[in-house]
Amino acid sequence: MRTAVSDFINAFASTCSDLLTRALRKRAVVKVEEISSSPASELSDAVLTSPAAVLHGSGCAIAVVLERQLAFSVLDTLLGGDGKTSVENRPFSDVEQAVAASFMEKLSGCLNSLWRWGSEKDLVQDKMAEYFSESGFPSGKESLLLAVLDVSWEKSWRKMYICIPDSDLDAVESVLKNAFDADGNVLLSVEMGSSGLDVEEAGRLGIGDVVCVAPPQGGLVVRAGKKAICLAQSGAVGDCVAVSILCRYEGQDTGTPAVSALLGRVRRHWKDVLALDSGDVLVLDRKPQSPVPLLVAGEPKAEGQVIVIDKRLGVRIKKLL
Repeated sequence: MRTAVSDFINAFASTCSDLLTRALRKRAVVKVEEISSSPASELSDAVLTSPAAVLHGSGCAIAVVLERQLAFSVLDTLLGGDGKTSVENRPFSDVEQAVAASFMEKLSGCLNSLWRWGSEKDLVQDKMAEYFSESGFPSGKESLLLAVLDVSWEKSWRKMYICIPDSDLDAVESVLKNAFDADGNVLLSVEMGSSGLDVEEAGRLGIGDVVCVAPPQGGLVVRAGKKAICLAQSGAVGDCVAVSILCRYEGQDTGTPAVSALLGRVRRHWKDVLALDSGDVLVLDRKPQSPVPLLVAGEPKAEGQVIVIDKRLGVRIKKLL
């Protein structure tokens, strides 16, 4: 299993545990039991007709499926029962489908929270039944990457599945790469501003050259992965550079600029990042007099000194990397 996908699934398992505990008011533990590349046909028809959310993002999809036994236990609890109902060989009723859809929407929200840092668009909940054929998933003959999550609930073990088409694995990893670590921490970067230079022009820069950087209207950009999430203003806490959040980012995000100047970085847990609001302070990994990295296509290519030219910020290159 590739690291980015593995970290994502483990973080999602922890989130599922929190959700089950809150929604069902019972002690629930979720852990990864097995992660393997298996054919979709190994999922029984009983599982394939269980409540499922198909989540789409950045050109790929993930399916989250409750095992039928777990689905009936969850439904029974949410409808006022004790969750000890046995698996019945019948379709879900209209009421049960409506309750299950609401529950899966909560699961979708948790998954979306983890996914959104690298995704180009938010995830959405799809139909419960026939999700393989209607969402572009393989019909059952092609391989899937199956993450099997064990759910310990009321001293019995039930299963959840996260299904990723093999053909989408590269896209999934691309979305998740560097978004967060195994502890659920998101890497935030704060940009001073971007330059009008393109990558080719940046490649001709040398020692002593000055690159003007124009901060966006309203403040510095705080990014989670490649996604702009907040605007901020610079400051200091002790002997470290810090920024104060001005507001959530509401402009049209055009993606990572070709050339930009980086004020600093910090890691925060993804739940804290979701809650960032005006007035919150982020202490960055940089001292006030430290050189400023100049990024080309998101990668550090030079370091320099911040200067002001005609009321505009600039970076005078001191070192090429």
